[in-house]
Amino acid sequence: MVLRCRNSLIWTWKVVVQMNSSNTVASICIRSTRAEVYNRVDFQAPARQVRGVQCRSPNSSRWWKNIAIVLVICIVITVVCLAVVQSRKKTPSKYGVVADAGSSHTGIFVYQWLADKENGTGMVQQVMECTAEDPLTEFERKPDSTLHCLKLAVESVPAVKRAETTISLSATAGMRLLRLNNQSMVDHIFQLVRKTISASELKMCDVSILDDADEGAFGWITVNYLTGKLVELNRWTSSFTLPEGMDTFGALDLGGASTQISYVPLEHSTNDTLNFRLYGRNYNVYTDSYLCFGKDQALLKLLANLAEGVEGDSLEVPCFLKGYTLNMKESKLFGSPCTHQHNRETKEHNRTISLLGLGNPGACSSNIANLFSTLDFHQQGQPPLTGTFMAFSAFYHIMNFFNLSEGSSSPEQLNETVWTFCTRPWHEVKASWKIPEKYLGTNCFAGFYVLHLLTLGFHFNQSTWSNIKFVNKLEGTLGNGRAGWTLGYMLNLTNLLPVEAPVNPIHLVPFAVVMSFLVLGLFILLVLILFNA
Repeated sequence: MVLRCRNSLIWTWKVVVQMNSSNTVASICIRSTRAEVYNRVDFQAPARQVRGVQCRSPNSSRWWKNIAIVLVICIVITVVCLAVVQSRKKTPSKYGVVADAGSSHTGIFVYQWLADKENGTGMVQQVMECTAEDPLTEFERKPDSTLHCLKLAVESVPAVKRAETTISLSATAGMRLLRLNNQSMVDHIFQLVRKTISASELKMCDVSILDDADEGAFGWITVNYLTGKLVELNRWTSSFTLPEGMDTFGALDLGGASTQISYVPLEHSTNDTLNFRLYGRNYNVYTDSYLCFGKDQALLKLLANLAEGVEGDSLEVPCFLKGYTLNMKESKLFGSPCTHQHNRETKEHNRTISLLGLGNPGACSSNIANLFSTLDFHQQGQPPLTGTFMAFSAFYHIMNFFNLSEGSSSPEQLNETVWTFCTRPWHEVKASWKIPEKYLGTNCFAGFYVLHLLTLGFHFNQSTWSNIKFVNKLEGTLGNGRAGWTLGYMLNLTNLLPVEAPVNPIHLVPFAVVMSFLVLGLFILLVLILFNA
């Protein structure tokens, strides 16, 4: 029996049906113009059901399937690629430069963040750091180290971004003291700095003296940002989330001329409280700064107390190691606003005083304790301490010198360690440490000063001492950076900068049209595949 199959687009087929003994059929499809067998399809079916059988060329079917599969794969890849490209928004980066003009040196930092920000605050990363050994007060006589750091800062910013990159120089306690003595000198130095910045490729934002309360609060922002207390980064999704709860770290900063403490108290305090809005949340931060209680100025206060009523060109100092001698001009000792109350005659200020070390830890400790017996501390009261504190700057460097910066310690352990150090002779200590003598020779004082500042000044005790972590650089999911006020300053500044919308690499209307045609084509190909299966 011969049945004519349906006409395909290219070929006309016939079906030759052979009956077998079991009343079933086997069909052989052949081309109508040539008696060439293309395929044999065996199947079991009653004869009456043979009508309507459609024969296909196997090569023709395989060709259609292969083409359809390739097209489907290409379309899927195209759709995925377009979706990925569309999702990768080209957010422009912004840069900012902050100069920390301290009492002993100047640090210059370069920061980078994406301009679209996160809940109104930029996600800032440190790009570069450079330390100029000379303080800003010496800028007119010794500008080289500061100019070198400024040059490195400019070079770390892409050339196309330099014209819009702002630089802010904020002077801290050293310039606050100079302002008390000589405001015209401060104005002159700032004029030189503005002229220098204007000659660079960067955009000058601000040259001023940083408020002492802001210095402490910005340090608090820095440690809590780097440790993920303000915002967290999910490494798996690369998205930012707010941490659960509002627990934060406190911040302790010790410089050469001042010291700061900042934390969020358990109960809201109206005294010395600053309000910040960061990443969509509000924080009320208690902060207090104590001028003249930085490490260097506190030493001058102690020396001035010891010199009270002493005549001659030498002065015995129990806080210096036995055998250590330091020569100091009276103009430096009594010219600071922190020692003005001693009323030395200005005509004597050109004399040089020889400071002779006694290596007497008991007398040293009691003399330092007397510095905190006045009303200079806590004139308005400090809220009860709460939580963990990050202590940095000179706090870290002094504790690190005594090998107590890592792990747990106690006031007794620090006292014992410093006491032992203070009894060692200068020649022995000098041979054991390879650090500048100006630091090594005064570390007996520095160790006891940190002990009494934290206990008598900030009221840490045996039970709360373990809540202090001495840190230099902090590492977290948001990157790493040096603990200090400059990063917090930059983060707060990003709240004031306008948001720049991300740039889409694909225009939305053409993208929608292309995606519609691709989806429609994919649907048609799937239908053809199923129909020809």
